[in-house]
Amino acid sequence: MESFSFYQWLKTQTERNDAVGDFAHTISQFDEPQTNRKKANGHMIWATWLIDKNASPAVIEAFNSAWQEYQVQVRPS
Repeated sequence: MESFSFYQWLKTQTERNDAVGDFAHTISQFDEPQTNRKKANGHMIWATWLIDKNASPAVIEAFNSAWQEYQVQVRPS
């Protein structure tokens, strides 16, 4: 399966009619979050970025749902 970053995957989810779609649509308006930390993983980068942006609990919940779906669809174990 082709490898997509979480940000790339989100950009393919913008037309969904659910919380993940709403999250994806909003995030598509921003540049992909980056980090300077050497050991930061993708989830940590995104969670920190959302906290820095004062994301609401509903946005954090949508992020976590999206992240779990991304892990299953794009990065199967």
